[in-house]
Amino acid sequence: MSNTRTVFDLVKIKISGGIHSMLSFMRGREKRGEGFSIGTALIVSIIIIAFLLIMAFSFGVAMVLGFQMHMKKCLWLFFPLGFISSTVFSLIGTVFAAQSYLFDSKDNDLLLSMPIQPSAILLSRILALYTLNFVYSTIIFLPIGVAYGIFFKFTFVTFLCFLISIFLIPMLSTAISCLFGYFTGKITVKIPNKNLLSVVFGFVMLGGLSAVGLNLGPIISMMMYKIEVIADSVQKYSHLLYWYGLASQQGKFWGLLPMLIFSLGFSYLIFIFISRKFIKMITRKVAMKKKKYVEKPMKPTNLFHALVSKELGYFFSIPAYVMNSGMSTIMSIILGVGILLRGDLIVNSLPQLFPDASGNLVALMIGSSLALCCTMNDVTAPTISLEGKTLWLLKSTPIDPMKIFFAKALMAPIVSLPGVIFTVIASAVTLDLTVADVLFIFFIPIIACVFSGFLGICVNLKIPRFDWSTEITIIKQSLSVVITLFLAMFFTSIPFVVAIVPAAYLEDFSALWSYGICIIYFVFLVILEIFYLYTDGKTLWRFLNT
Repeated sequence: MSNTRTVFDLVKIKISGGIHSMLSFMRGREKRGEGFSIGTALIVSIIIIAFLLIMAFSFGVAMVLGFQMHMKKCLWLFFPLGFISSTVFSLIGTVFAAQSYLFDSKDNDLLLSMPIQPSAILLSRILALYTLNFVYSTIIFLPIGVAYGIFFKFTFVTFLCFLISIFLIPMLSTAISCLFGYFTGKITVKIPNKNLLSVVFGFVMLGGLSAVGLNLGPIISMMMYKIEVIADSVQKYSHLLYWYGLASQQGKFWGLLPMLIFSLGFSYLIFIFISRKFIKMITRKVAMKKKKYVEKPMKPTNLFHALVSKELGYFFSIPAYVMNSGMSTIMSIILGVGILLRGDLIVNSLPQLFPDASGNLVALMIGSSLALCCTMNDVTAPTISLEGKTLWLLKSTPIDPMKIFFAKALMAPIVSLPGVIFTVIASAVTLDLTVADVLFIFFIPIIACVFSGFLGICVNLKIPRFDWSTEITIIKQSLSVVITLFLAMFFTSIPFVVAIVPAAYLEDFSALWSYGICIIYFVFLVILEIFYLYTDGKTLWRFLNT
């Protein structure tokens, strides 16, 4: 009983701590009696809208495929496909964070020093991971159940299968995530440059997911026309899913038992396996290759260069940081590849869509797309929070805070620069652009990156979070990251709408006017951000307390 209570308390602390720390900026308002702010309501609304959009997409796909299954007399496939898609979606959200979530928490030593069994610590983290998987999977599977209910009436057995599946799906995805996290930890410890391997592997996986996402429409169309082939393959090669489908659609409850036994048994075996290795994993010492000291003359280094080097070193030392913030670079490269392969399609289609457009519309479209990709680079949004308990070291040095802010903000254009250069070269080689067009495509994303970099500093200064146990919590789940992403995309889209609309419909609208509108807009925003940091930012920095 005591172990159960301990696990419950640890899970409660983990989940409630994450929620409270995400809304930590509200604590001061509550003490002053100001209540729930408009900004908080806006952020909560944005998150809810994002969830609703995903659920609407899942519902639409389920309706389309469900109609085809009904026409082809294979409706039993409805819930098995929903089971698979929900499991995959939840895995995408947690599989890369599992290793850090389970084994690399900063509170390992503290918890092990307490009279708490290691199995209780592990179970609490698995249950917290299960909760996260439950949210991800339910977003997909719940609309699928609603679509089924609209098409056909729920029987008691069908509804029971649906209800049990809601809890089975996150259980299975959690077990797979835990197993992946364990082997990731085992492999990376034995590899000298484990951070580079983790980053490369992560980008390969994310690249594959991006490719699937970009081709989601054709994949769904293919499934519609080959639904019978898919049904025959499932029936022939996956008896577990076939029996599960019979249980959910034909009322044969016995068909659910194999899936239930498999999910429970697999999850239990994974827990037993990892629990036996848990202590070794969290207390392991990474073998470091000894380096022979070679005496070299010490050279003075410029202060700002040292600050930038510090930020770069910290950035590349955390694989999750690189993968999360480096996606903007990957998206920029994908854009460049698309221009190389289908640049002629862009050039030929725009005059047909906008016959009165000025000649700079192609450059505006590419520049705006590239800038939007780059502003999704949230490298500066968690940078102050990541200082953690060592923030006092940086604050104790006699360094002007503005130099620290500039060094951190410079990370955004540095990280995005490779993707920008590649896309600019692809555009210059493939498309018929003037020198002014090429310069615009290069400079506007860089200026937009500077804007998003300073924006991340401003937001993180206002909403810091220092009570984290793993870096992944700050990098992926902190409120400052969410706010920075949405604000950056919103403010970045404004100048391009203002510039593209007249360029598309006014024949005499000068290209220089379009470029000037965008550049002046971002320069103005950057000046406002620097002014804010120079005034309120310095004050916030002075009173930051971990």
